Amino acid sequence: MDKSKAQQPRRDADKQDVIAAFIGRVALLAAGVDGVYFLFFLALDSPILAWINVFSVALYLWAYALVKGRRLHLAAMLIWLEAFPHAAIGTLMPGWESGFHYLLLMFIPSVAMTASRRQLQWFVVALLAFLAAVDMASQVWGPLAAIPQAALLTLKWLNICIFVVMFSVLASYYRQKITQAEKHLKVLATVDSLTRLNNRRQFESDAQAHIARFERSGVISSLVITDIDFFKRINDTAGHEGGDRVLVAIGQLLKRELREVDALARWGGEEFVFLMHDTDLAQALVVTERIRRAIEANSVSLAASDVHCTMSFGVTQLVTGDTLGSALARADRALYLSKTQGRNQVNAA
Repeated sequence: MDKSKAQQPRRDADKQDVIAAFIGRVALLAAGVDGVYFLFFLALDSPILAWINVFSVALYLWAYALVKGRRLHLAAMLIWLEAFPHAAIGTLMPGWESGFHYLLLMFIPSVAMTASRRQLQWFVVALLAFLAAVDMASQVWGPLAAIPQAALLTLKWLNICIFVVMFSVLASYYRQKITQAEKHLKVLATVDSLTRLNNRRQFESDAQAHIARFERSGVISSLVITDIDFFKRINDTAGHEGGDRVLVAIGQLLKRELREVDALARWGGEEFVFLMHDTDLAQALVVTERIRRAIEANSVSLAASDVHCTMSFGVTQLVTGDTLGSALARADRALYLSKTQGRNQVNAA
């Protein structure tokens, strides 16, 4: 199966999770806002306006319950059916100066997040038409339930403050999601998806920086390239899933045996590479031999049996004028020597 097709259900599920979290947050925020309106109009002795908001709170809490039940389309529809009539009633009754229409602007980023570009364009056009119609109706009919001028001014600024607070909360949510997406993209670009070690690209970047420091400071370092012996045989007997588990186990063992300052990566296939900082060739051989013995002594438990494997290693010390390519070429020749001499051994170039 195409890997991208296999990952599609996971991406769709992640998108649904983001949309669910967003709609749920909108529903709770809106319910809290309508609760504030209820108290405000109750204090003004406007029971009709007050109890309209009680009905709205109930609808938003219902929408939140639908989100929890993963009925996202129904929840979004319920929010739409509450928001626009409520905005129209809230504007027509106290008057256009009440500022209820400001809150409809909150839907622009939500639609931008969940709809296509063409749907967003149609929504903006429809929203402008709706606002124009409400404005004209309020001018023709005037306030249907006028409130004192001081209360109207207070209501206007209450709506402006609520709009600013809600927009800030949602903007913060968007920023959080963007930051998470950036981190995820960075991981995809630098980390091997199977072993969770650095990938080839990240190792090349780290190694180039390491070599540049070596040229400036002269601190000796050593490079090691290694691969699993007879890995195809492991795949043939334990299956590709078993082979993957072996790769993960080897990666974790290498990570435990090396230091934080050392650069380690999955180089590709069954190959790994690491660069040991402040380590000459003799020290590198000692460390690599210890790693070889640890791998030989360990096994990976699979469903049917335990898998034992060995690894061959090629070691070289960085020298003045080295590039990553030249150092890898020497280490690779040493690895080839380990392979031709019987595998499961360490050789140096």
